[in-house]
Amino acid sequence: MRKLAIIGIAAAGVLCAGNGLYESANQKVERIIAERAAPGSTIHLSLEEINALVRGKIREKKIEGISNPRVELGEGRGTWSGTVEFAKLPQLASLRDNFLVGSLLQGSKPVAATLRLQSGGGRATIDVEQVKIGDTEFSGSILGFLVEKLVLDDFPNAKIGEPFPLEHNVDEIRLRPDGILIKIKN
Repeated sequence: MRKLAIIGIAAAGVLCAGNGLYESANQKVERIIAERAAPGSTIHLSLEEINALVRGKIREKKIEGISNPRVELGEGRGTWSGTVEFAKLPQLASLRDNFLVGSLLQGSKPVAATLRLQSGGGRATIDVEQVKIGDTEFSGSILGFLVEKLVLDDFPNAKIGEPFPLEHNVDEIRLRPDGILIKIKN
């Protein structure tokens, strides 16, 4: 009984710590969106905060069909991975009807998307390096279509492979192994 209580307390501590990271990251993002970040400031979202934010937003939006979401970062690039149960994601219905990819979007599969981000001067360019569903790696126009449906639906002004303006007075976004740096215009 005592062991069970200790495990419960430890689990609650982990959940509270994760929630604290979500709250910290969400407050930073909300400050940027509300354009309350100080001019010339740089806001750092740690890798832990980013992962907590991703998990929290999935819960908040009640998105079923995505489990074990994870973000990994490198210099100028980021990879989102998770397990996706395609039947539970209505935004992918048009893809399931596609002859070429429909059979791949059945059941529950690991998914990973790697993007490269370059930005500065209030503009950014996102290039897709790789999308993998199960054991299948995608390229070409299907790749861009998948990324738009899987990743960019929440960012309507972002474009793949061409520069687009950053919003909310953001001058630059830098992806680094330890997190994301967001520089606000002076």
